[in-house]
Amino acid sequence: MSDSLIICVSDYWQRCHYHNRPNPEAGDAWPKSKPLRRLCIHVDAINGNYYLREFLHQHVLAESLRRNHGVQLVWLQFEEPQKDIIDYRFADMLAHTIWERIEVEHLMSWLSTLGGGFSALGEQFERCAKTAGKISLQQLKIGLRLGDPFLQTRCKLYYSISLIQRGQLRMAKHLIREQYQFASKNIEKDVRLMRMCLGIWRRLSYEYEQRRLRKGGN
Repeated sequence: MSDSLIICVSDYWQRCHYHNRPNPEAGDAWPKSKPLRRLCIHVDAINGNYYLREFLHQHVLAESLRRNHGVQLVWLQFEEPQKDIIDYRFADMLAHTIWERIEVEHLMSWLSTLGGGFSALGEQFERCAKTAGKISLQQLKIGLRLGDPFLQTRCKLYYSISLIQRGQLRMAKHLIREQYQFASKNIEKDVRLMRMCLGIWRRLSYEYEQRRLRKGGN
């Protein structure tokens, strides 16, 4: 780290943000015998971000400045641009992402309503329980696409209800345990999710008890 080119960005309020700064805990230290040789660049903030990226990622450029010119510290003094620039391409990408998220949330609400209806009918009809399970798997695919772990956990719990209704208690047991461990050990604990796990676990325990009674009667 001590041989790396140090980059300092000074913002509008003269606050300094360092990159490639030596780490004292790793044995690196700022040289105290003489000041660092600087290359000071005054640039507007828009172009300054491109400068910063080049200095950080173009190792050949950094090495050339350090070896051929003795530069140890590049000081980027950001200045306010004369006029703001609208990034229309990024705005279009952001608008598309937001629109897609809204549509996905709308789809999830419909699937939840539909899955709830089939799940209620699944208490009497196994075919409806299977359909509810398929809907839960579709919701899980959406949760994976959104990258929402809590949504994925809820979908897995919905699927575990379908498994219980179809008599696949062992598979449902392992699935519920995994989701409860995630909900309880995660940094952002979801109390409602934990209560949901406990409620489905009670339903699972009831089914196990009913199965035991039926075997005892036979």
